Amino acid sequence: MCRPALKVAVVMMVRIIFAQDPQPAFSYARLAAPPFPVLASFTTCYWLRLTRFREESTLMSYAVSDDRDNELRMDHRVGEYKVSLKSIWVETSLETPFRMWTHFCFTFQHRSGDWVIFVNGESRSEGNIGRLSGNIDPEGAYVIGQEQDQFGGGFQRDQSFSGEITQLNFWSSVLSPLTISKRWNISGEVAWKVWQKEDICSRQRRRVTFFPDRFSLKASLHLCKVVGGRVMVPLDNQENMRLYERSQGRAIYCSKGQGSSYLWMGATDSQQERLWEYWETSEPVSWEGPWRGSGPNGGTAENCLVMLSGTFPSQWSDIACLDSYEFCVPCEFPQLSTLYLKGPAVCPNSPFNQEYVLGNEEGGRPALHGFFHSDIYWDTANKSWAIRSRKVEGATALWQPLREGNYPFGTKTWKLAGEVCNMLPGTLVNLTLSICRSDQFTCSDGTCIPLGNRCDLRIDCGDQSDEAQCSVVQLPKGYRNTIPPPPTKEGSPLQILFYINIIAFPSIVTQDLTYVSTMSLSLRWKDVRLSYLNLKDDRTLNLLFGEAVESIWTPRVFFSNAQGNIFTNLDQGARVEVVRQGSSQPAPPHLTHEMNIFSGLENSLETSQLYTLTYTCDFNLIMFPFDAQVCFLRFTLVSAAATYMQLVPTAANYSGPPALIEYTIGRLDMERVSDGEFSTVQVNVRFIRRYGFYLLTLYIPTTLLMVIAYATFFFKIDDFNSRIVVALTALLVLASLFTQTSNSLPKTSYFKLVDIWLFFSIVIIFVVVMLQTLIDFAGGMQFPRCPFISSSSILSSSSSIVQVISKDAEAQEIPTFAPTTPEKKNNMTIMIFSRILVPIIFLIFNLAYWGSALTHLAKLDT
Repeated sequence: MCRPALKVAVVMMVRIIFAQDPQPAFSYARLAAPPFPVLASFTTCYWLRLTRFREESTLMSYAVSDDRDNELRMDHRVGEYKVSLKSIWVETSLETPFRMWTHFCFTFQHRSGDWVIFVNGESRSEGNIGRLSGNIDPEGAYVIGQEQDQFGGGFQRDQSFSGEITQLNFWSSVLSPLTISKRWNISGEVAWKVWQKEDICSRQRRRVTFFPDRFSLKASLHLCKVVGGRVMVPLDNQENMRLYERSQGRAIYCSKGQGSSYLWMGATDSQQERLWEYWETSEPVSWEGPWRGSGPNGGTAENCLVMLSGTFPSQWSDIACLDSYEFCVPCEFPQLSTLYLKGPAVCPNSPFNQEYVLGNEEGGRPALHGFFHSDIYWDTANKSWAIRSRKVEGATALWQPLREGNYPFGTKTWKLAGEVCNMLPGTLVNLTLSICRSDQFTCSDGTCIPLGNRCDLRIDCGDQSDEAQCSVVQLPKGYRNTIPPPPTKEGSPLQILFYINIIAFPSIVTQDLTYVSTMSLSLRWKDVRLSYLNLKDDRTLNLLFGEAVESIWTPRVFFSNAQGNIFTNLDQGARVEVVRQGSSQPAPPHLTHEMNIFSGLENSLETSQLYTLTYTCDFNLIMFPFDAQVCFLRFTLVSAAATYMQLVPTAANYSGPPALIEYTIGRLDMERVSDGEFSTVQVNVRFIRRYGFYLLTLYIPTTLLMVIAYATFFFKIDDFNSRIVVALTALLVLASLFTQTSNSLPKTSYFKLVDIWLFFSIVIIFVVVMLQTLIDFAGGMQFPRCPFISSSSILSSSSSIVQVISKDAEAQEIPTFAPTTPEKKNNMTIMIFSRILVPIIFLIFNLAYWGSALTHLAKLDT
């Protein structure tokens, strides 16, 4: 076991088994002697360093016969650690750190079936598989580095182990490191290596990669950022010396031979002199190295930190932060960063891996080692970066940079040198190499930004690549926009949701029985054949353009009762958007760029367009001007019969001013109607007439004319000319008003409510004229006896009224008149009768007229 290292001048060395890469199927280590013992309850521990993953990555396997080949087996796969005990599997989601020494222990209690897995001394997973049916039998074949498909053989490459293992122990029998070599037979590309024990047992995850090419300060900061680290600042003198020893062989090249400065350090004192801080985080540097001279002496003009060589080996100095300076750069990493390769060449079963880590130099520059069986390295012969498969012969891709010091991070165009993913040699493909996760987008220069910032009409990448290629819809192979999408539920018609927003009624012409409507019509449906990319919650950012709109199927609706042959269209002003409703899935690795993919089954397409159309309406004017007109707009889906797709009325809204010049807009409602073989939706709109104008210009003037005519009954009884002239004038004015009003209204074959009012007004004034004539004529005639009203009763009543009037007149000193002749008595009797009769007729008519009008007004919007 590893213990804290003592500070003594003794180097402890540990021998390890090293499975070389690539490992063929015949590479393994098999226990020779003594024979494998019987196992009941046991513990096994070992140190492990994976250099490659395999599809199964079997570290050890134990078989007792051909049909019992999984008596004991341990697999370190990508994202899981699996153990088999007598063919019963223990499965966990434990990650095996890549290219890093890690200590594993597995314990099993035979009696209870309990198992526990320890990683670096900590319990990480546990469970129970029940009591085994017997012990693990002895004297079988125990193999490291391969999985046995038959006793002692049946090895396959993809089940092999690639890495290093040491201090493998089974308890209660413990093997010492000195006797390991005597107890193992080595076969194939398996060898012994020697490591310092402190390197194996160290928990330090910090990594340093030296890039032996010249970069400006800005390019250096960018390079370290895109590989998941930052420009290094040594933490102590020992680390400072190791960095110098590792890089000083390139010092002349890194400095261009122009001085001692050759290596950028990742700190600055631009905020305060001699207060050195990391560029990226502004955290203070914990340790300052050996300075040239007495320390930084450049003042505020020199705020960048470099390492020196030559006469000042490994010493530090401050220099001006000029773009003209170019030095090599070391990058430090808190832990090993994983870089992901994405693009058409990373299809399922591709010879190229998706995941890589920075490793040792190859071709004079840091190489990237794949998790499984491919590497990315500098090919000095071709002066290109190469992706090479160690599994498939000839599977290679090349990228030749414009400048030799450029690295393949970000999105680059690679040329295939062999057949990859059914693409022929010579094919150019765009591949992206970056540390960006699935929820991030890789800019062309390798920078990571949040995936939600892509295609949001704001530039976040320095190269503006986040706002390029912002297609929202992804068409499957063989998609045809002339064929409607299948329904979301089998056996049901496709649902086309119908939304309408009426914006205004620019014109309502009652005489022509027409009105003009400006409206926004929206249709929403799901096309399960499609996929959508990077949808936003703000649907205005999910807009489809030009070619994308023309390439998809859209419904076609006919405006059935509009004037003209009008259909929905996608002309200028039309919008086709994707409405985000469901969750997304990350893009598969064979796509060059990271994206969220949304299914057409869960997310909808919506088209909307603005229309201004003229409609006819059968105005019912019986109750004019206290009327309400119910007009309708009818829409028919003509893309297919109703058995295949249906319009579903969803929402109708009026967003314009409720009060128009002549009408007030009442409520809107929608309904499905039967209109032949196609699905039809009808929108009903209520226009409630504003009658205030007619009260002011018609009803009040006619009422005043009737009052004026009635007032003639209070003129002097002898002044017939004045009475008849005023009454006839009122009649003539009313007749003129009637003619004018009738000409301004629609011609109907039925009486309107206003016609009844005008007709009554004429009749009532006509009655006044006739009564005035009768009053004057009655002065020279005798009234016959009436079976209901006797002349004596009329005379007595009139005499009583006259006496009352006379007394009131005497009290007010007003001249009075008293009929002194029978003729005048008759005139006065008819005059008083008319004063009573006309108001009674007027009152009865108004009660009936306004009662019906008010009752109708109360029902207008129902």
